[in-house]
Amino acid sequence: MASATGSGSGTGTGDCEGEEQDDSSSYPEVLELTETLNSLSVDKSQEDYEDELSLFRQQWRRELEDSPSHHRHVMKPVPDSTDSSLQTEEDKAKSLFLLGVEMENGGKLYEAIKHYKKAIQILPDVESQLYKGSEVKVVARQEVLEEEEEVTNTTVADESDDEDAVEGEEFVSRIQRILTRKGHFLQANCPTKGGHMSWLPYEVLQLILRWVVSSDLDSISLEQVSTVSRGFYVAARAHELWRSMCIRTWGAECGTPRVHEFASWRQMYIERPRLNLHGCYISKTTYLRHGENSFQDQFYRPWYFIDYFRYLRFFPEGLVLMWTTPDEPINCVSHLKYRNARQSQGIMSGHYRLVENKVIIVIKKSSAEKKAPQSSNTRFRARRKESHEQEQIYHIELELRNVRSHRNWSLVWKHYAVSTRGQWSNFELGSKKFPPFMFSRVRNYTAESYEPLTSYT
Repeated sequence: MASATGSGSGTGTGDCEGEEQDDSSSYPEVLELTETLNSLSVDKSQEDYEDELSLFRQQWRRELEDSPSHHRHVMKPVPDSTDSSLQTEEDKAKSLFLLGVEMENGGKLYEAIKHYKKAIQILPDVESQLYKGSEVKVVARQEVLEEEEEVTNTTVADESDDEDAVEGEEFVSRIQRILTRKGHFLQANCPTKGGHMSWLPYEVLQLILRWVVSSDLDSISLEQVSTVSRGFYVAARAHELWRSMCIRTWGAECGTPRVHEFASWRQMYIERPRLNLHGCYISKTTYLRHGENSFQDQFYRPWYFIDYFRYLRFFPEGLVLMWTTPDEPINCVSHLKYRNARQSQGIMSGHYRLVENKVIIVIKKSSAEKKAPQSSNTRFRARRKESHEQEQIYHIELELRNVRSHRNWSLVWKHYAVSTRGQWSNFELGSKKFPPFMFSRVRNYTAESYEPLTSYT
């Protein structure tokens, strides 16, 4: 029994040991299988994650590309001329700018500025783009270049004409000879859509120049016109034009250039003493005046520094305006523009005469001019004695002098007398009380012309 049980137990233990050995041999294989399975599952999860990330990235890129902000950021640094969006914005800017031009030509300036601002906000250089893109400008430029070539050719021909100049020949006669060889008095440098001054005959040009000079003898504007071209230079040197100016200035005492030892009418008008009419003569007087003693402080005595101005404005027909006022010239000059000045402001009118280099002025002033107009209703008003009108006559004599390179720029006092009730009172002419008049040009006086310069036969 013992042996049976022993063998049984022995066999049992032997079987268990064999199973343990089999299990120990298969354990590493199981581990390898589990590791491979885990690796496969991780790889699959990583691949899934990568696929999802790639899809998300693709969708994100599409959304960025479709968004307008992305287009703006992309378009600004790298502009592409082939992009349709750029072309549409450029077209919008050009159309807005052209609308602004049409409104400006139509007189709607406020709306035109709005369109200009919108166009510049869209495309800052819209004006240059329009200029470059217009084919008409290119054609005009080609025509200008062709005309410049013609002008250069004509200038070369003129230079060849200038080579034939005679020594001692006057500049005006030299230009006249060149113009006669060219066959035309004026020539257009640029193409014009309408008419040009070169189409006008010489007589019409002379009439235009008489309007430039006008009845106020604006010789400065005439000299400015003569600097435009050779043709205008010759037309502005016409003897009849300067003869009319001399006769209107000196009248019956004008004479001829030969009598006064001048070469031409123009030289006589420039060098002979005459009054400047394109401005006014101004004299500033300053002095100190003692004040009264103060009531509270008997030791304090004030001094007053007083200054006032005298204005003289001359007209060609012999009329003169005189004004004495403490106001500055910037506030007073405009009141002396017209002949019918306001006498209520203290402006007195008179007449003058030019004798060689002396100017004689006579001004009559009545006390009635100072009175303010009274109401016509005198029913309930006490009768008053009419005051006797006192007339004052001013007799002034001045002398024309030059100041450095300025001709007839100063008027110096020579005689001054005032008559009241037939009694004359002469004034002592000192340099402090009666300083000389200095000329000041006023551009507003010659800005308009109302009558042309009359011709004297």
